[in-house]
Amino acid sequence: MRRRAAWGLLAAALLCALIGGRLSRSTGPAPAAALPPRAVENPQAAQTPIADTPAPERAQTAQPATVSSGIPIRLVRRPPLTVPASPYGPAYARLLPQAQAGDRTAQYRLGLLLYQCRDIPADPAALDRQVERVYETRRREGWDVDDPAAEEQSLRRQYAECAGVPEDARGRYRDWLKAAADAGLLEAELDLPLHLPPGDYCQYLSECSPEQRARQEALQQEAVEYFGRALDQGSAQALWTFGAWYSEGEVLPENDVEAYADFEALNQIFAAAGDPRNFDAILAELRGRLRPADLQQAEARAKEILSNPKCCVLPP
Repeated sequence: MRRRAAWGLLAAALLCALIGGRLSRSTGPAPAAALPPRAVENPQAAQTPIADTPAPERAQTAQPATVSSGIPIRLVRRPPLTVPASPYGPAYARLLPQAQAGDRTAQYRLGLLLYQCRDIPADPAALDRQVERVYETRRREGWDVDDPAAEEQSLRRQYAECAGVPEDARGRYRDWLKAAADAGLLEAELDLPLHLPPGDYCQYLSECSPEQRARQEALQQEAVEYFGRALDQGSAQALWTFGAWYSEGEVLPENDVEAYADFEALNQIFAAAGDPRNFDAILAELRGRLRPADLQQAEARAKEILSNPKCCVLPP
């Protein structure tokens, strides 16, 4: 089965930093290594679908808590919004009018749905030609295919799942995700940077054309903008991502004060939530890089983060 991962400059910066941003069940931030492509490209797919309800009507819980630094916070948990169950044709027909009417939850889930079908042909003859090319070249869309038979099986399964989704709509996944993000839906703000537009990306700076580099840098800036919006809404997931960016000097310039503040705030948030995740190792490393005055500044900054009235929205 082929593995689609090369995001080029964005892969080295955004993708690796977002490993932590997906809030894996580790005891600290994940190392800067590539994830299995589908785990990043489709972070919602394995979750259980839920009803198409507008975001304001979704039941969420809010529990008051006090972190170790004495600051009162609200621990907010929101039900997950997921890709509708296949086959996608009926779900597309149901979600489209809701999305067109401005329902941001429907816009988000429609974008996730279309993302599943983005590179699957709607015409059976075109599908057969694509399968034939896979056997002939052992490649698909520029990527090596280790097992053409398994790739064919995957393609035909996806073709059946996408039946009823118009071909001219399949490439609009990012338009709908962006509409939901621009309407302030937290999940869309977090996921838009993970669903890149189609295009030619490069892996190493030495291989990038000026156009490729400019495009990928623009996507990085977009990621900073939308994760920043999620951070303003109190997202712990966004806070983790910014901490990773500042710690590694990827996407954003290295800033040990900000990195320490982010991870210290996260440590206190998860402790207050009774969550076993902690960041002791990375905090110890960062502490060793900070002067006493810088450490004092970082601790004050962590308190500022925790004082956000919208803190803190936990991951599903």
